[in-house]
Amino acid sequence: MTLPYARIRCHFRPILLSLAGVMLVAAFWFASRYPQLLTKASHVGETVPSMAFSSVVVIATTTDSVLWRILAATVNWLASMRIGMSFGVLLGALLHTTLKYYPLKIGKNLYINSLKGALVGVPMGVCANCAVPTACGVTRGKGNVEVALGFLFSSPNFNPVVVAMTFAGLPFGMAVTKYVLLVLLIAVGVPWLIARLERTAPITPLAIEDFGTACAIERPDDECTETLGEVSRELGGEFLRNVWMLLKPTLTIMLIASLAAGVLLTVVPWASLLSVVTPWRVALVSVLSVLMPVPIALDVMFASQLHQQGIPSGYVMLFATTLGTYSIIPTIYLWREVSRKLAVILLGFFVVVGFVSGLVF
Repeated sequence: MTLPYARIRCHFRPILLSLAGVMLVAAFWFASRYPQLLTKASHVGETVPSMAFSSVVVIATTTDSVLWRILAATVNWLASMRIGMSFGVLLGALLHTTLKYYPLKIGKNLYINSLKGALVGVPMGVCANCAVPTACGVTRGKGNVEVALGFLFSSPNFNPVVVAMTFAGLPFGMAVTKYVLLVLLIAVGVPWLIARLERTAPITPLAIEDFGTACAIERPDDECTETLGEVSRELGGEFLRNVWMLLKPTLTIMLIASLAAGVLLTVVPWASLLSVVTPWRVALVSVLSVLMPVPIALDVMFASQLHQQGIPSGYVMLFATTLGTYSIIPTIYLWREVSRKLAVILLGFFVVVGFVSGLVF
């Protein structure tokens, strides 16, 4: 049965928002993300250029100056993140726009909400860093924090290709342990932590209105009277405003993260540091691994490479559980826009997980 145009024009907003979402996700998945993931999967166990980027744009050797090596690593990291971060900003802005018109109504059960966010994150295929603008779009649109965190932790880890890479490139016990920890974190840890923190004070993420740059959206009483052009201009303006509000902090954070990655890759003597397992070395490596921002699946590739090279299994497990799951970028996002306590606790949690993993395995 054909749907009359008179009824369609009453639903221009959800139709346009849905079409925009499908087109954006499809373009990212089929033109970039999944071809890239399948290519990475075919090279699991092989040597990667760095633990923070998998392709080289600017070449630097050990004979070059420290400043040049830092610059090269910084540029290479930015190049590896450009597509994923662009998608994260656009998807975050689209979610923010959608939530302004249609607030998220998924119930008050923190545990179920966290799992719902995780399920959405599974197919997306964005790293923990590129997931930040999307999570930010959810919280700025007054969505639930546990939904945003469930998405952030599941997207880089539970993507089907990444799961297959993990079990193919790492010993079975390490892979199982990693995913047990992640399931417990998403299903129990995140909602329990949010509930505990909200006992003392409610977590109130920053919303776009807090910047003083946008007014509340007033939808007409009868949406059937609006033309397609009017709705398109309104949604387009709101979307572009949200893109800009996400792009400004994202660019700043990316520059900070790229410089941090460049310095850590260049200055830290990784070869000698990973040669022997001692408590202080494991503690230091755990902190550095947790802070290091890396693209999706590179944590698996790097841990698998270390395993193939005969590096102590404790370090292999440490990188498998911490590198790529959290980083300086989610820390800055949570610190700035959600909760400083939450940012510090999650940072400390992953450092402890890495430390224990390094000593136990």
